[in-house]
Amino acid sequence: MNFNDVCAIWNNERLPIINGIINSDGYIDNIHIDFDENNNCQRILVKGGRCRIESFFLEKASIGFTNILIYDEITNHEKNIKIYCGGGGYGGEGFIVAESIDLGVKWIAYFEESNEFLRCEINGNTIIAYNNCNEKWTFDIDIPSNLIFDDSQKIGHRP
Repeated sequence: MNFNDVCAIWNNERLPIINGIINSDGYIDNIHIDFDENNNCQRILVKGGRCRIESFFLEKASIGFTNILIYDEITNHEKNIKIYCGGGGYGGEGFIVAESIDLGVKWIAYFEESNEFLRCEINGNTIIAYNNCNEKWTFDIDIPSNLIFDDSQKIGHRP
């Protein structure tokens, strides 16, 4: 499986169940979500290594795929980008897809334990996505693995 195969699956409203970002350069940035049990089970993003898409799918022969629901999409013609966000078929997953209007998919972020992303916006060179817990996830458009997680806007959050 390569990036074009993943894009074809995306076009059929399905995505592979991974934790991380699938990039158009043919690499996956592995990003795992952990929980800090000493801090109200706050989410922690654990950035792992990078690997080729082909290698990832060869090593993990049992990768599953899920149907997806798109909850929001925005287009920014000035930046030549279209963003989609939504959730997977199991309820706890979320995804963001960044497409170049002219060239197609740039990258796909998918997380099994992010919760569904209900809305997104573009602010400068960042994509901001909010999940159904009102947690804010900020992605650099060009380097999406430089993401920031912030739950300070979450209802009931205490600094």
